[in-house]
Amino acid sequence: MALQSVCGWDVTLSRQILQRDFCRLPHLNSSGYPRLLLPPYKVTSSHRSPSGPPPPAHGTTTLAFLYDKGVMVATDSRSSAGKLVCSPDSRKATLIHSHLIASTSGSAADCQFFGRVLARECRLYQLRNGYMPSVKGAAKMLSTMMLPFRGMDICAAVTLSGWDRNGPCICYVYNDGTRISSDVISVGSGSPYAYSIIDDGYRPGMEEEVARQLARRAVCHAGRRDAYSGGFVDVYMVKESGCEKDAREDLVAMYKRLVQEEKQEKEARK
Repeated sequence: MALQSVCGWDVTLSRQILQRDFCRLPHLNSSGYPRLLLPPYKVTSSHRSPSGPPPPAHGTTTLAFLYDKGVMVATDSRSSAGKLVCSPDSRKATLIHSHLIASTSGSAADCQFFGRVLARECRLYQLRNGYMPSVKGAAKMLSTMMLPFRGMDICAAVTLSGWDRNGPCICYVYNDGTRISSDVISVGSGSPYAYSIIDDGYRPGMEEEVARQLARRAVCHAGRRDAYSGGFVDVYMVKESGCEKDAREDLVAMYKRLVQEEKQEKEARK
């Protein structure tokens, strides 16, 4: 009643306008000015578009597998935003502590955030207990941290490769809290191509040099076939003494060298 008496607001006219001019988006009307559209109340995710083909899953290639002295980790170095290559030489492996390395796939910001938080929590765990958590314990901590973000627009897949009191171990943690452990794990859009190379050449208890060449070859072939992988090949080794990094190699030059070596082997067999 107060609005009707002071402002001259007509309830019946307002109801007729709302029924005739219904809009799903909230809007503001002002006489003499165009309609101003406001963003919807519910923010939609670009990763869950209802129309069109789904976006490629995690445009990268990371892998990790066990060998006789520890864990072999390899990644590519291409960072992309949609169809645009943002950086050809990014680092996709983060050192959590001296015996634990995290190879990441997904949104760079999300992966860096969770990597830093996990490194902090591991350090706090060490200060409280006098020793670092196991690889599976760190994976459980990361899974617990990711669980509250379930259903949100978070894109992060982390492979934890490390050495603890029980020996070498590999754990995979997804952004919805999923946590698995395996002897061979590859993540990213290039993982199917990497798995094809690993399945052909992987043997339990491999020597270090053989494992290094297998990891390099898997990432190289994945980067050659996958449009979202490329740049350089980074190889890391997690041993009882700690994490070591191998020299990076250009993926294009490495592929040419591998093709030349295969030709020489075929000619030698003849």
